[in-house]
Amino acid sequence: MEPGESGAGSASRQITRAVGLISLMVMLSRVLGFVRDALIAAQFGQNAITDAYLYAFTLPDTLWMWVAGGAFYAAYVPVITAYLTRGEEEAAWKTFSVISTFLFLALSVAIPLCWIFARPILHHVLAPNFPDHAYVEGFGEVKPLSMAVQMTRIVLPAQYCFFLGTLMMGYQQAKKQFLLPTVGPVIYNLGIILGGLLFARSLGVMAYSWGALGGAIVGNLLLQIWGVRGLGLRFRPSLELGFPGVRRVGKLVLPVIFGVSLPQATAIVNGMFVASIESAKSILEYGNRLMQLPLGIFGQAIGIAVLPTLSQQAAQQDDHRFRETLAFGVRLALFLTVPASALLMVLAEPLITVVFQRGNFTAADTANAVPALMLYALGVAAWSTQAVVARAFYARGETWTPVLAGTTVTFLLFIPLNFLFRPLFHIEGTPLATRGPALAASLAATANVLILLLFAHRRFGGIHARGIAGSLAKTLAASLALGLAAAAVSQGVAAILPSGHGRALVQLAVGGLTGLAAFLSASFLLRSPELRQAAGLLRRCR
Repeated sequence: MEPGESGAGSASRQITRAVGLISLMVMLSRVLGFVRDALIAAQFGQNAITDAYLYAFTLPDTLWMWVAGGAFYAAYVPVITAYLTRGEEEAAWKTFSVISTFLFLALSVAIPLCWIFARPILHHVLAPNFPDHAYVEGFGEVKPLSMAVQMTRIVLPAQYCFFLGTLMMGYQQAKKQFLLPTVGPVIYNLGIILGGLLFARSLGVMAYSWGALGGAIVGNLLLQIWGVRGLGLRFRPSLELGFPGVRRVGKLVLPVIFGVSLPQATAIVNGMFVASIESAKSILEYGNRLMQLPLGIFGQAIGIAVLPTLSQQAAQQDDHRFRETLAFGVRLALFLTVPASALLMVLAEPLITVVFQRGNFTAADTANAVPALMLYALGVAAWSTQAVVARAFYARGETWTPVLAGTTVTFLLFIPLNFLFRPLFHIEGTPLATRGPALAASLAATANVLILLLFAHRRFGGIHARGIAGSLAKTLAASLALGLAAAAVSQGVAAILPSGHGRALVQLAVGGLTGLAAFLSASFLLRSPELRQAAGLLRRCR
C-alpha cells in the first residue's frame, strides 16, 4: 500500500515537507563545508598540517559520541514526543530541564579532563604514532601532534554548545519545527570560514579552530535558545533524576550512543589505522566529507524527519501506519542515495578537482583522494538506510537492537577488515593505505543495515519487504543507466578538453545532468513509485 491516503498519506506529506526543508539547509551547510575545506586545502594542501587540523576534532567528536550528543537526541525525542502527543507539555519541559542541568554538570567534569589529557589521548589512543616532527614543503619544520593538541583544546569548549543545543533542537523537532535546528550547522560552518578568512595569516590553521568555537556558540547555542523561547521556554534547573521522563531517557540513551555513533566511529577508527602515514588522514577525511553530502542531504534528513512521526505513531500504538512510515522512509532513502552513490563513483575525479584542487592542493593530491571517495561512496545508501531503520527502533523504545547489530558488525567485520586490508594497502609512504579503511567502512555499513532490516522485519511484523525490494531493483536499474550515461559523457569530455578546472566543471555539469536525465527517464519507464515523492520533495525545496 502506498502512503497516499488518510493518515498514511498525511504522514508521508509531513515527512516530505520536513525532508525538503532539512535537505535544503543540509545542502547549504555542506556547500559551506566544502568552501571551508577548499580554503584549508588551498592554503595548506594535503599534508601533516591538515592532518593535525583534522585530528584536532577527533577527541571532541569522540566525546560527542560516547558521552551523549546525538544519542541524547535520538533517545530524547521519542520521550518528548510521547508527552506532547498526550498534551503533557509541563512534563516535557521538566524532562528537558533535568537533562540539560545534568548534562551541563557532566560536561563540566568531562571537558576539563579531556583538556588536561588531550596529548596522551591523541598520541596513544586516537592517533597512534602521529608524529610531532615533520617537514612540509612551503612551511618548513612543523610539530603536527602539538598543533593537534592545541587546536583540540580550542575546540573542546564548543561541546557545551553542541550538547545543550542538541536538546533544544530535539524539542523544536518534536514540535515539528525544523528551521532553526537546521540553520545551526550553517552558522557553524560560516564561523569556521570567517575565522580562516580573517585570522589565517596571523594564526595559521589555528584560525579555523577558533572559528569553529565561535560558530558553535552562535549557531548551536544562542540561536537554539531563541528557538525554544519562541515555543514558551520554561527551563528551571533541576536534578530530579527520578522524574519518569528522565528515567525513560536514561534507559534509552546508553544503547542509542552505540547505534547513532557508528558512522562517526568508523571514521575515527579509520584514522587510527593510518595515523603514522602523512596525508592519509586528510585523504580519508576529504573523501568521507564528499560522501557525507548525499548522506546528510537525503539519508540523515529523512531519518530526522521520520523520527517525530514514528514516535507519535508508536505512542498511539498505530502499528499499521508505523510500518507504512518506515517502509516509505526506507524506499525514499534508497531512491535518492543509490543514484547519488553512482554519481560520486563515476565523477569522483572531476568532483575533487573542482572542490579542492587549487593552491597547495595539487593534481597529485586529487589522484590520491579519488580511490578513497569511490570506496566510501559504496556505503552511501547503506548509511542512509541505517539512519532511517535505527530511528524506527528508537521511536519504539527498543534501543538495544541497533546496538547489537552495530556492535556485531564493528567487532566481527569492520575492525577485522581493517587489519585484513592493512598488509594489502598499508605501504609506507604511499596513499594506498587509505583504500583499506574506506572499503572496510562501506562493507560494514552494508552488513549493518541488512542485519537491522532483518530485525525490523521480525520485530515489527513486517516492513513491506517485497515493496522495498521491488523499489530497490528499479532504483538499481535506473542508477546503472545513470552511471553508464554519466561515465560516457565524462570520458568524452576528457578526450576533447585539456585537463584542469574547466574540464572538470564541464564533466560535472554535463555528465551529472546527463546521468540524472537517464535516471529519471529510466525511473519513469520502470514506474518507480518514489519518483512522485521525490518530485514533491523538490517542490518543497523551491
